[in-house]
Amino acid sequence: MPSAPRSTDTAPPNLGGRLDHLDRELSRRAATGWPHPRWFAWPLGAFSLTANYGVLWYVTSVLPWVFGEPRPLAKALYVAVPVTLVEAVGFLIKHFVARPRPPIADPSQPQQIPLPFSKSFPSSHASMAVVGTLTVGTLYPATLPALVALTVALCFSRVYLGVHYLGDVLGGLAFGLVVGALWVLLVPAPL
Repeated sequence: MPSAPRSTDTAPPNLGGRLDHLDRELSRRAATGWPHPRWFAWPLGAFSLTANYGVLWYVTSVLPWVFGEPRPLAKALYVAVPVTLVEAVGFLIKHFVARPRPPIADPSQPQQIPLPFSKSFPSSHASMAVVGTLTVGTLYPATLPALVALTVALCFSRVYLGVHYLGDVLGGLAFGLVVGALWVLLVPAPL
């Protein structure tokens, strides 16, 4: 008597499996299917690397000293502390989720820029960008449109250059939004 088919042979994949497949497919399409002219990909890669480990946001946090703003230390800490917090907690999340980066999970995908040593989910670039945008934007509201554009460019670069999946970036954006919003709501800005 033939054995009955296993339920996994006939059942459609679960929602999580379908979303993961879609995430990987869309991300791969952006990283390998879209044109990557050197005149665009190289500067975008260099820009993306400036945000590794929060460097871009730490440099931004010391600008009050450069421009002679009052209370520069308080303003620098207002930005740097939540950026550091979201980065540190993000590394813990990455450790437990342990999602490999796209070129490691799929060696046929080209590596556009050097990969950080950390895992892929959530994108620290995205979470730090949201926190940086919210904190710097609170201190200097006129900079908000430029900061949003910077955040969009950073998030785009991470998927386009194949360093993250789209889901990693979306997860990082959500995580950064929660941390940044809580910080801005609970910690008075040194205006």
